[in-house]
Amino acid sequence: MGNERIAVDVAYRTTRERVTSWARGLTPEQATTPVPALPGWTVKDTFAHLAGLAADVVGGNVPAGVPDDEFTAREVAERADRSLPDVLDEWDAAGPRFEEILAALGDAAPKNAAVDVWSHEVDVRSALGAPLPVDGGPAERILDVMVRHGVGRSWGDLGVPALRIVLPDEEWVAGQGEPAGTLRTDRFELGRVMLGRRSPQQMRALGWDGGDPDTWIPHLHVFGPASADVVDSPRAT
Repeated sequence: MGNERIAVDVAYRTTRERVTSWARGLTPEQATTPVPALPGWTVKDTFAHLAGLAADVVGGNVPAGVPDDEFTAREVAERADRSLPDVLDEWDAAGPRFEEILAALGDAAPKNAAVDVWSHEVDVRSALGAPLPVDGGPAERILDVMVRHGVGRSWGDLGVPALRIVLPDEEWVAGQGEPAGTLRTDRFELGRVMLGRRSPQQMRALGWDGGDPDTWIPHLHVFGPASADVVDSPRAT
């Protein structure tokens, strides 16, 4: 899996089309449902962020580096008076042009563009108690690759000992040197941990062997951790 090349524009489009098709069936009441994984945001706010980011990129209105919280808050605030269908219409209009930009970047396209859509799809579906797709598609597979190659990269410089990560079908050592502990989990859970969708308590409850989990927990996530437990919906059967 680590050698699999997945086009970011294809992953973004596949996820965008799936989630917007689903979201068009939501009621106005569902659109105002709070999203526990995103404190302060509703379902509509989450889509406002996704639509706003695509529109800003297409319009050339993006900051240098990674957009910060202020930039994201502006995207949501500018769409506060719009309905969810209007927000989805904007995303449908800007999305294809954003995907063209990603395609033109080729291997330099930011992988988190597709992963962000997948992550927020899980956030909003779970907020509404809706099942997750059986297969998260290419965006979820991109996240798998990001986790495989991202977790542990800087641990040696930080003095964090190596950790053996055991998944149902694969295992590897994150970090440098002999592993001082083992974490047994699955790809989905590890991805949600990395994206900051698990609280420290939830991370401590994972399958740890050897060592103190708090040795690694602060270094497993790029965002977060969540301030309260986040419970995701199960996959559809």
